[in-house]
Amino acid sequence: MAASAAALAFQAKRKNLLSLALKKDPILPRIKQAVSFVHDGEPPEAHSAVDESPPADSHINTISQAHMPVDESANTTKISSNKDSITTTSSTSKTKSTTISTKSLIPAKAATSFSISPIVPLVGVVTVILVCGAAAVFLPPFLLSLQYPDYSCFPGCWNGGTCSPQNICTCLSGYSGDRCQTTICNQTCINGVCADPYKCTCQAGWNGTYCDQPICIPQCVNGNCTGPNYCTCNVTYTGYLCLTPVCSPSCVHGYCTSPGNCLCNTGWNGTSCDEPICSPSCVNGNCTYPNVCNCSTDWTGSTCSTPICSPTCMHNSNCTAPNTCVCSSGYNGSYCQSPICTSPCQNGGNCTAPSVCTCPTTFNGSVCEFPVCSFNCSNGGTCGPTPQTCTCTSQWSGTQCTTPVCSPTCQNQGTCVAPNNCSCPIGYNGSVCQYRTIASFLEIIQNELFCVFSAICLTACNHGGSCVAPNECNCTTSWAGLLCDMPRCNPWCQNGGVKGYTGETCGQPLCNPINYEDSIGYLVPNATCQNGGTCISPYNCSCTASWSGTYCQTAICNPQCINDGNCTAPNVCTCNTTQWNGSLCEIPVCNPSCLNNGNCTSPGVCTCDTSQWNGTICETPVCTPICENNGNCTSPGVCTCDATQWNGTRCETPVCTPICQNNGNCTSPGVCTCDTSQWNGTRCETPVCSSPCQNNGNCTAPGVCTCVTSQWNGSDCTTRK
Repeated sequence: MAASAAALAFQAKRKNLLSLALKKDPILPRIKQAVSFVHDGEPPEAHSAVDESPPADSHINTISQAHMPVDESANTTKISSNKDSITTTSSTSKTKSTTISTKSLIPAKAATSFSISPIVPLVGVVTVILVCGAAAVFLPPFLLSLQYPDYSCFPGCWNGGTCSPQNICTCLSGYSGDRCQTTICNQTCINGVCADPYKCTCQAGWNGTYCDQPICIPQCVNGNCTGPNYCTCNVTYTGYLCLTPVCSPSCVHGYCTSPGNCLCNTGWNGTSCDEPICSPSCVNGNCTYPNVCNCSTDWTGSTCSTPICSPTCMHNSNCTAPNTCVCSSGYNGSYCQSPICTSPCQNGGNCTAPSVCTCPTTFNGSVCEFPVCSFNCSNGGTCGPTPQTCTCTSQWSGTQCTTPVCSPTCQNQGTCVAPNNCSCPIGYNGSVCQYRTIASFLEIIQNELFCVFSAICLTACNHGGSCVAPNECNCTTSWAGLLCDMPRCNPWCQNGGVKGYTGETCGQPLCNPINYEDSIGYLVPNATCQNGGTCISPYNCSCTASWSGTYCQTAICNPQCINDGNCTAPNVCTCNTTQWNGSLCEIPVCNPSCLNNGNCTSPGVCTCDTSQWNGTICETPVCTPICENNGNCTSPGVCTCDATQWNGTRCETPVCTPICQNNGNCTSPGVCTCDTSQWNGTRCETPVCSSPCQNNGNCTAPGVCTCVTSQWNGSDCTTRK
């Protein structure tokens, strides 16, 4: 009950006090709303109103009341917090002090102190209410200066203002308001507050009378400070402080040293440092990077001064302009592929090297002018005028000149066994077998009896005679004659009428010419010795130097025929023409003939000049070193290559079409090996950037990125402009 009564008394007193204040001055409600409540660091808003009743755990402060005499002297009221009291003191001895004691401590964070000078001394009772516990309430000092029933300018003029007898505050310069509570500034503080008369207190980063001037530290160099630490640069500068000059367009490969002026890196030129320098300059191309030329079509080399010939000029010829070859001596053609033979190759021969003809198998010679016979033409005959045809000397004939010629021809079935040498059948003699041999018995010659060598039985033998050989009758002792129809001349015949003698009575040895024709019409010559031999006694011939034998029938060859050759006429050897030839059969036969000046050193064996030719008949040209990569050796030392894939004297150089660029090497047909640190691609045409170009940048030269947008820069287009 006691607590309830105390609470009711507390509320009644508070109501009276506030009602009185509201009647005297309308500003109090606003002040009431501005009373600060602080406890344990909580914001004032947490205690912006006073409860109608005190909290259950609050303690009602002991209030001392005193009547203060009316005194015109100024009083100073101080409210301070300490452990257990709030004290109001007077500046004079006449003023009583009012002490408000509390039973609980005021929190340190809520402690505050302030003082005012009351305009009118306190009259009557002043009541200060302080609620402790959940919150501490500090009332403004003017609530301590309440005078009633009569007071002026309540609750007082602020900021040095004075109260006039009309109860109106007269403010000092720079202040306004009913109580001089408002500070006056000529213009609005833009980025600050008006804290003192005619003076703005600016926010951080602003300056000036009206806080309208931003502050930049350090100052903007080539621009204006348009916001706190924010520079708006002139069009020719950029950067935080506008220190960086602007070059437009930007310096691609250099540095902007002043507005519009670029200092280029080594190897670059131009107002924007975007023009590479090539020294020496590119002759037939564009300089795309320092000392890197991008050549026009048909040109190559470090300065694009080397023309391209496709196909490549062959046989060490020179390419002097695009697809224009100046050929080495001995060659012609659009790319010097054709050798020149000063004397044209004949009979279908091909010029395969300068002045070298490769002949078909049927012709030979330096220009294929000689026909080739698969056999040798013997006895001095020559092959021609067409292949497989021999042109013989006057003494020989036949396909291979192996048939001797007898002029006039041999008669009476005689055989020409050597030039102008007939081998006669039995019963005939003479150089062409034109003479019948004299029989060994008497023959009727112009009705005369003669002793002849060898008999011929023309008809049957008479009188008991017998034919002992063709046309030869062996008569009885009483008969003679060809047909044994003539009586024997006894004792006429001398020397027994035997063979080896002649004459009417057979008194002369058989050698002298008779020079008569027999009844058949044949001239009967010397009977025995042939070829100019002389019969010096019966059956004894003295032969000439060119003949030998019993009847001088054997020809003499000096020197003798060799290799089984036969001496068929004086100094005429008849050879085995399948293997040997020559006047003495000393020349071996190679069939077919050895080509390309090869020598037939034994039958069927050719010895070649192995430095130039090879093969069974020296038909295969030799190339040293050998032709590579399926190249063909078409003449000595000359390789014919597959020009689409290989080139060079030995077909050792691969061909790349189009050619490798940027010093790339053609290492196999159609394959370029590039310096992969700088170039790539099938023809080494694509530059390499070791750090890939970013942000859609293009690698336009080795290690050089060309950035495509204005936002990026740097070696790999990763630096934002």
